[in-house]
Amino acid sequence: MLLVQRSIRRTLLLIAGVSWTLLSSLPNASAQELRCDVTINIDNIPSAQRDYLRNFEADVEQFLNGYRWTTEDLGGEKIDCAMTISFTGATSDYRYTAKVFVGSRRPVYIGNERSPRETLVLRILDEQWEFEYVPNRPLYHDEYRFDPLASFLAYYAYLIVGFDLETYVELSGTKYFQKALSICNQGSSSAFGKDWKQQSGGSYSKFSFAEELVDLRNQQFRLAFHSYHFNGVDLLATELSTGMENMLQAAESMAEMRQRLNPRSLLVKTFFDTKYLEIAETFLQYPNRSVYDRISKADPSHQGTYTDYSRR
Repeated sequence: MLLVQRSIRRTLLLIAGVSWTLLSSLPNASAQELRCDVTINIDNIPSAQRDYLRNFEADVEQFLNGYRWTTEDLGGEKIDCAMTISFTGATSDYRYTAKVFVGSRRPVYIGNERSPRETLVLRILDEQWEFEYVPNRPLYHDEYRFDPLASFLAYYAYLIVGFDLETYVELSGTKYFQKALSICNQGSSSAFGKDWKQQSGGSYSKFSFAEELVDLRNQQFRLAFHSYHFNGVDLLATELSTGMENMLQAAESMAEMRQRLNPRSLLVKTFFDTKYLEIAETFLQYPNRSVYDRISKADPSHQGTYTDYSRR
């Protein structure tokens, strides 16, 4: 039975600590979680290497969509996501470099009913990925063995799952964020370590992002992230004023945490880079345009957009 009520899904996630034996007896409990659309761009690859990538897109898509990433029961629903892989270099020994866009989204609910609308959950551009891909070599995910291709894909699968869960239940993505950080630790000591080490300066890195997620000092962000979606976006159709107030408070809570703990927080930056257009459009319904001043203070990097919307 397909469960479409967010209240039912939330209840299932809240009790997800029960044994896998019990969960596996539930309908759809063994279903894979992701529905990922993978596209590749090989324009920058020498023609001699392009033929080796003939099955790459299908192999990656099958790996992401065919693996069981969690022990949660999502009621038969899948997480819609996308991965766009732009190859930037290749060598004759099946080694490649690429930059990757990763995105995910989930349905918006009206009361307890799933609506046709969706909200973006995660958008990340990762410009550092070096890996090996040998045609016809199967892709396997082994939590105890690092592979620069499979482990990269697993890292983002865990992030996608963790963030999606936390839009429904507070802090429910913890173990998946921990798995993502574990991959970073493995990768940083590998021959491909430069892509997996912690970096300073505020630029995106897989290690720094996962480390922020599991740092207890950043739980304020994760609680606000949950509230923004579950108590904010999902309430807009039925309780517009309450929903907008909760979204605003969540955004300001994140900004306060950034100012207090880490002005270069990748979590907060990624959130606002993902959500700024949704925020700007939502608050056109707010009774006072001065709200955009508060939003701009919380997210100064997109102030131009907020100023434009405040004049509409």
